[in-house]
Amino acid sequence: MKSLDGKAAIVTGASSGIGRAIARALGDAGVSLTLTARRADRLEAIAGEMESAQAVQADFRDEEQIRAAIKSAAHHWGRLDILINSAGLAKQAKLTDGDSEDWREMLDVNVLGLAIANREALRYFDPQAGGQIVNICSMSGHRVPGKGGFYAATKFAVRAMSEGLRQELRAAGNSTRVSQVSPGFVDTELLDIYFQTSGADRYSAVDYEMLKPDDIARTVLHVLTAPDHVDVTDVLVRPRAQVT
Repeated sequence: MKSLDGKAAIVTGASSGIGRAIARALGDAGVSLTLTARRADRLEAIAGEMESAQAVQADFRDEEQIRAAIKSAAHHWGRLDILINSAGLAKQAKLTDGDSEDWREMLDVNVLGLAIANREALRYFDPQAGGQIVNICSMSGHRVPGKGGFYAATKFAVRAMSEGLRQELRAAGNSTRVSQVSPGFVDTELLDIYFQTSGADRYSAVDYEMLKPDDIARTVLHVLTAPDHVDVTDVLVRPRAQVT
């Protein structure tokens, strides 16, 4: 497995949950980090715990803020090698009677924000060696859960965009690797938001041991450290007790 020491990465959604765990794992692996999310206070606290990290507040519903965050990452470290797209929203906004604003917010962050971040990062990757993109998807991008049809649609879109980008890059002779990781239920506050429509929280809705954010971080490290001739395009990881 190759070393990540000396690489520079930007991690979106780094203020909590999966994004925070990935950021810490990359920092431990010797990666210089730009951490971005909406909550500046949390970002500053996490960056302050690391040897080589900067915090850049950005709302991934705003294209200019996405562009500025990625530009800052590349200019601050003098290079950009890795993009981790962990920013995302999950709400049980049904297709029969869901709130249009919930739909729009998930579309803006999960789909458009991710696509913009991918495009902008490509501008700064080394033109010969390329870089690495890891999009955090979901098991909901592989099957449609009840009450979560619109969220699932955004994650199906992530799968399509990841594969489409991979094919475009290969056709252009670009060495950048594009991967995605699709977790099942992970023990984060995101699940509380997802289940709140039905009056539940993560612990009342899921009655078995969930994945931990560190489980996903280890999976991402496995993807990033694969030999250069290996393309890990999608990893599905779920709790052992999760049936679907």
